[in-house]
Amino acid sequence: MIRTLLLLLIGLPASALAFTLDGLQARLNQTDALAGRFEQQRHLADLDTQLTSRGHFRYQRDERIVWVLESPIEDRLEFTPDSAANIDDSLGGNQRGRDQVAALLLDLLGGDWQALQTHFRIELSGDARDWQVDLTPLSDALRDRLSEIRIEGGEYLDDLTLHAANGDRLHVRFFDQQPAMKDKDVTP
Repeated sequence: MIRTLLLLLIGLPASALAFTLDGLQARLNQTDALAGRFEQQRHLADLDTQLTSRGHFRYQRDERIVWVLESPIEDRLEFTPDSAANIDDSLGGNQRGRDQVAALLLDLLGGDWQALQTHFRIELSGDARDWQVDLTPLSDALRDRLSEIRIEGGEYLDDLTLHAANGDRLHVRFFDQQPAMKDKDVTP
């Protein structure tokens, strides 16, 4: 019986046997810079309405994300580990909140599970080609703002969904992603 089990395990693809958070982080860390397009849908529970915006982004690992909205309005947002320039108050409420949003977004895109596990319970499911990570807040203070974050992907992160405690939801779909040159002047 053990021999049969070993033969079955040997026949499985390596990605099915060794798919872990560390493996996913290593995969996400293979690309220092990434550029692509996005569509974000923000559902506002109180108003029972959905707002959709589109644009493009450029991500530089551990440094910044430049988020360029093209429609329905034009705007440019820059998220860094220390600050979030041009983010309206509805996202964070104050500078500290905006800084936290920026750091969280960088950690999520980079799969920095060590940083995220201090604030979230992390559950990985799927396989190397089609994975999902659910993050549940650990502290009451964080649960007062967020009920869950879910990220999904394959080669890169493809979908990010934030469920706010008040019923609001933000879903971002990433597409046309390509590795990009890493540089200090990021202007997508």
